[in-house]
Amino acid sequence: MPLRAALLVLHRWAGLSMALFLIIAGLTGAALAWREPLEALLAPGFHTAPGVGAPLDPLLLRERAEARTGLPVDFLPLVVEPGKAIVLGVDGADFDEIALDPVTGTELGRRQWGDISEGRINLMPFLYRLHYSVAAGDAGATLMGIVALVWTLDCFVGLALTLPRGRQRWWPRWRKAWQISAASQPRLVYDSHRASGLWLWPILLGFAWSSVGFNLPQAFSPLMTAAVGPAIAPPTRPPITGPVDWAAARAQGQAALARMAAREGISAARAEWLRLNRDDGQWIIGFRSSRDLATAYPGGRLYLDSAGRELAVRLPTGQSRRQTLESWLYGLHMGGVLGPLWRAALVPIGLGIAALSFAGVLIWWRKRRAIRARPARPQSLPPRNRVGVSA
Repeated sequence: MPLRAALLVLHRWAGLSMALFLIIAGLTGAALAWREPLEALLAPGFHTAPGVGAPLDPLLLRERAEARTGLPVDFLPLVVEPGKAIVLGVDGADFDEIALDPVTGTELGRRQWGDISEGRINLMPFLYRLHYSVAAGDAGATLMGIVALVWTLDCFVGLALTLPRGRQRWWPRWRKAWQISAASQPRLVYDSHRASGLWLWPILLGFAWSSVGFNLPQAFSPLMTAAVGPAIAPPTRPPITGPVDWAAARAQGQAALARMAAREGISAARAEWLRLNRDDGQWIIGFRSSRDLATAYPGGRLYLDSAGRELAVRLPTGQSRRQTLESWLYGLHMGGVLGPLWRAALVPIGLGIAALSFAGVLIWWRKRRAIRARPARPQSLPPRNRVGVSA
């Protein structure tokens, strides 16, 4: 089979196998670009706090959440925004999040994150689950990672199929692949599929490869290590058991953050949240700093042992080429960089990914229907037997 024909077969079947998943990812991604304001709009009782005045200490709010639920709270936001509820994660069977008014400490609601049976309070979390795992847990996340890997490879196959054959007048002929003709509806669909794939090619590749990083690290990490360098792996310690002192952990963590910032030449380092990872025997501080690319999410991580001693630090930029590249990939994917302008662009990009996949299926279906509509070729009759020669 000629190379171009083989690439066409690969592109066709890769596109058909991915189409449903990419349509789901594109449509949900367009909505998730504005996840936080949409959550506040859809579930104001869970995300909006009516209390007026100075907020309570987050440690006190954590204690109240544990007293109300009887469950351990191992994630503590350290920054409370006016008018917004503080949402704490708990390890419960019936619910895993509780929202409190940070001013009064009043409980505003509980939910099992992503359980759509609870109604619109979980619509955006459910769309998030659909986006990265088709709401099918770890198996679905792995499946979407495999789809993303196929998508990454197919980006190069699709690009190769747009290139003209031969070397003479190469650019004038390739330029036609970037254009859309409305001479007929089938032509419009075909040209839109090809041209939009070229226009969006770098963005599509970035989304595909970052999706591999999110969902299939066993494939992503070795290739990134070979191409860019090793990742910064957080160390682990023996599991933490028994009671812990959150007040001491916060104080030790903020002191360690200040020392690290002075050592690394970082300005404006601010702790955003504190997490206790009992299984890995460490505290993790998420912080914002002058090294951040993201405007929406804190990119720094400081790892401490159970005694508050620094184990490792991960900075979004300036620490390694690998970390900086991944910060850009993930920040662009999640709408965390370049401000509201990029988040607004993610809406048509997500819709475009869905439309691109749908157009590919439509092109295949029309060709398949045309082949089936062709009249069958008459079968050749067997040769007549010669006289005296038996069949």
